[in-house]
Amino acid sequence: MDSGLSTRMINSLEDLLPRFSAADPPERYNSDISIDLSNAQNEVLRPELLEFFRTNIEDKVFALPAANGGDPVLREALASFFNQYFSPIHEVISEHIVLTAGASDAIENVIHAVCDDDDSVIIPGPYWYGYESILKARANVKVVVAHPPTYQNYDNYLLPSLQAAYDFSADKSKIKAILMCNPNNPISRCYTRKSIVECMEFCQERGLHLISDEIFAISSLNGTPTGSPPFVSALSLTEPLVPEGAVKIDPSRVHVVWSASKLFGSSGFRVGCLISQQNPQLVAAMSLLTTSHVNNVASLYLSSLLTWSQLPTLIALDSERLSASYRLLATTLQQWRIDFITPTHGIFVFAKVARNAKTVEDEIEFYDRLAVHGLRVGPGRLYRGVERDFGWARIRFSVSQGVMEEALGKLSTFLAVEF
Repeated sequence: MDSGLSTRMINSLEDLLPRFSAADPPERYNSDISIDLSNAQNEVLRPELLEFFRTNIEDKVFALPAANGGDPVLREALASFFNQYFSPIHEVISEHIVLTAGASDAIENVIHAVCDDDDSVIIPGPYWYGYESILKARANVKVVVAHPPTYQNYDNYLLPSLQAAYDFSADKSKIKAILMCNPNNPISRCYTRKSIVECMEFCQERGLHLISDEIFAISSLNGTPTGSPPFVSALSLTEPLVPEGAVKIDPSRVHVVWSASKLFGSSGFRVGCLISQQNPQLVAAMSLLTTSHVNNVASLYLSSLLTWSQLPTLIALDSERLSASYRLLATTLQQWRIDFITPTHGIFVFAKVARNAKTVEDEIEFYDRLAVHGLRVGPGRLYRGVERDFGWARIRFSVSQGVMEEALGKLSTFLAVEF
């Protein structure tokens, strides 16, 4: 039977279905009795945020969403938020911001704006596997992976990995942008200022756009190791080409993506934004592309939250609870002598739980058994990191201490049999 689908949609399905099936749990997985630490939701502030939501909804949520970039009140609130927490060189104003239906929507539309069909985007690994679905199946561009040689001190290898990916590309003229996540997902650490500057200069030399996904920027952990790189936003480095000695990057080609989903545990609201300070034509195009994408409930909720007098306290509470759950997870991993990357920001630990895995099949079998046992994590093969280094997993710790303790009980009983 002829489905009547376009060639574009058929190609998208052929690309998407294997990706989604690779992330599916095994057939015998029982979600009713299992704990899922494979997704990217932040649940630690749910009680406070639910109460805030109940007291901050007005009848204006029933109106049509604002056009021309989105709700002006929310864009003003976001501008103030970025000026306070992202240390931009140049003040962020509402005209620099376009509202989108989450970070994925922002990435898809900025890629649509700066790339043509069959262009390419370099992504430093490891990275969230959803990027490939956004770029390849929805924006119709190709992904060039910049693999690091190691997960330890991976940020030191950003420039060499970008250079290698670019040099070995079949058609360099088709590469139009670099998409990086800072703090990194799944590593949960920040790139150094030096590595970001080198990335910017790499883009400048080749006329590339830099898209910096900074969705985990403010989700910091307490008690991080001394000397760990702090978060440095691309907004804090986009000085124009003059004066002499400034970072050599065309600021019209630097774009930052952010969403409230991780910091405020509101993935279901689908509200995010793109900040581009010196490219009004891009902002205008994005405004047209995303008109009415963000619903008024999400806009009102987030604008109220960002202007709330207790926002600093809420952010501190988020860090406190994330840190407590992380410490429980880290203690268990250390007890089982499992290697992991110490996180400083975000909601994940990247750990080599399947430490004896030698092949991708070993990794699949190990994490399928763990899922059937009642604990689901994100297998490392999905994140396009170090080639042929198997056994890693992304483990979410953005749950209550009670849930984390239950999850770690399941992990320990499983490892007692496996090891």
